[in-house]
Amino acid sequence: MFSRISKFFTFAWHMVGVNRRLLFGMWKMTRLPQPAVTFFGGSRITPDSSEGKKATMLAQELAQCGFSIITGGGPGIMEAANRGALTNCSVEKNCDTNFSSFAIGLTRLNNEKINPHVQDYIMMEYFFERKWLLVRYAVAFVVFPGGFGTIDELSEILTLIQCDRMPNTPVILIGTEYWNPMKKWMTECMLKNDLLLKEDLDIFVITDDIQEACKLIETKCQNHDAPSFSG
Repeated sequence: MFSRISKFFTFAWHMVGVNRRLLFGMWKMTRLPQPAVTFFGGSRITPDSSEGKKATMLAQELAQCGFSIITGGGPGIMEAANRGALTNCSVEKNCDTNFSSFAIGLTRLNNEKINPHVQDYIMMEYFFERKWLLVRYAVAFVVFPGGFGTIDELSEILTLIQCDRMPNTPVILIGTEYWNPMKKWMTECMLKNDLLLKEDLDIFVITDDIQEACKLIETKCQNHDAPSFSG
């Protein structure tokens, strides 16, 4: 009995810390100018690669349209997107009122540091805390090629939209060569075995065209605040 009680209170105290960090993160993100777009993508992709340059270009164009840019704050695609937002900041000279280059970092993640193109950031201890905040305060999502972490984040968003736990916000996958095989597998395996509905494949858009992605987000989301969802 004593062991059960001890484990219960240890876990309860742990949850107090989790909720405290989430509440702090929520409070700090109320300062983030809306609407905002979250960028996902691999940390191993260099910002000067073709994918990195596309992330910088798209973030810059969205920032020029008044969108804040949110990333995980690390290197790779995250750094490229923050750089695009910050580049626009240096051009527009109006960073405080129009948009923000924001990051939600994660402690103890392979010594990952917040990239130098972030205007403001918060640090979370667990992936689920970080992911919840990355999703909660965005009106659209841009997903570049990435590994397990990127796939996890994408799957979370698709599931929330599929199950009506979140509004049907734009989910744009940049990189046809990378993402089309995934859609083909979904069609030939998941859809064929009745594990998906045909309309589920319409939740996301795959493109290489930065202008198309920007136009889609601008058309659907420019005057929207962060969506509410039940998670």
